[in-house]
Amino acid sequence: MKDLGPLIDITKLTLLTAYIKNVPKPNSLLIIAKPESGKTEVMKKFAICKNVAYLSDVTAFGIQRDLLAKIESGEVRHIMIPDLLKPLSRKESTVNSFITMMNSLIEEGVSAMTTYATPGLVTFKNPVKVGLITAITSDEFKDNRHNWKKKGFLSRTIPFSYKYGMDTVNKIFESIIELGYLKEREIKLDIPTQDKEIRLPEKFARSILPSTATIAKAQDTYGFRLQKQFQALLQASALDRDRRSVNASDVDRVLRLMNWVNFDERPIA
Repeated sequence: MKDLGPLIDITKLTLLTAYIKNVPKPNSLLIIAKPESGKTEVMKKFAICKNVAYLSDVTAFGIQRDLLAKIESGEVRHIMIPDLLKPLSRKESTVNSFITMMNSLIEEGVSAMTTYATPGLVTFKNPVKVGLITAITSDEFKDNRHNWKKKGFLSRTIPFSYKYGMDTVNKIFESIIELGYLKEREIKLDIPTQDKEIRLPEKFARSILPSTATIAKAQDTYGFRLQKQFQALLQASALDRDRRSVNASDVDRVLRLMNWVNFDERPIA
């Protein structure tokens, strides 16, 4: 798993964005890679983390019935779905409801609703927001990319795509032969007992703007949402290192992770 260090790191930082006072919403992450690339294995490592709802399958109805109240209270801050294909395998209307629901939850939030799943009009004191961490295979992503872009789903998440280089493939085979994969352990984050305010000096926010612009151009977006999420990663990096202000080392960390924030499936190591 050490060769998946960048994926583990961006997953950790994504989860930590939920505990920063001056970040308006938790970040969301879309992991894209071929089958057998370790996507599910990495996500399983974080399944034990506090305030994470790890779901093998989910629908909009299920979120309304079982999770909205927990999201509102802060008991659930991220929804983690190891295989996005399962929620997408239902009939078109059900899938559309799910995507529409997630669009609202991971961006502007849900303020009020009335549906067959709710007993009359349900309102919330503050918009209910949650982060999403999920994964999909490269082929399935290509099949859904156009539709998600049209619905705004893609611009609401940070896409992280990768593939294994040959050195990594050889190491994995050695680990399998030596049963090294049986020694893998879960990852327990050091979650703060109270949300923290993390200062972000303007010079550090500005320093990642050229990389944001490059990624946004490739995605055919303005990049406003991306910049906000990358800034949140800078703050999460500082929180992870027990600091209350972003510094240059956080910029270096996030800029490295941005090498895989694309749809190019660059080798990971």
